[in-house]
Amino acid sequence: MKFLDQMKLPIHKDDLMPVIRQGIFMSFTGGLLIGALHAFFSFQFGFSLTWLFLLILAHVTASRIRRSYNEYHLIYSIFSVFFFFLAYYLMSITLNLGMLFLYDALVTSFILQVIKPFQYFNFMNPFYSQFFSIDNMLMLLFFFIGTYYAFRYSK
Repeated sequence: MKFLDQMKLPIHKDDLMPVIRQGIFMSFTGGLLIGALHAFFSFQFGFSLTWLFLLILAHVTASRIRRSYNEYHLIYSIFSVFFFFLAYYLMSITLNLGMLFLYDALVTSFILQVIKPFQYFNFMNPFYSQFFSIDNMLMLLFFFIGTYYAFRYSK
């Protein structure tokens, strides 16, 4: 079935609200928990496991949305991708605030800089100066794998 044909199918109202509730719940709890774990591992061991945490985040978000509906609609997969992006944003905020807290640099001016969303998705910008670096390419690869996984697994 084509994309537009799947979008024309009726959405069951009984399934829509649980999907939205579970997506918001998993975005906040998954993003905050995985961001705190990421800050802990980065602080204690000095290396980043962003790629692993992206895959875990995609899995928990998609599996929670998958269990929340009775009859599938394409919009639920689109919601899954949106909530994955939201969870990544919250994970990045938690990571940065956690690192500022652990280094005793938590100041109001830094907090206002941390909540800007464009800096966390700057790695997808092809005009970004570090776009072709190996670290950025790996981040892009695992972010798109996580997005694809969130879309496909929530079916």
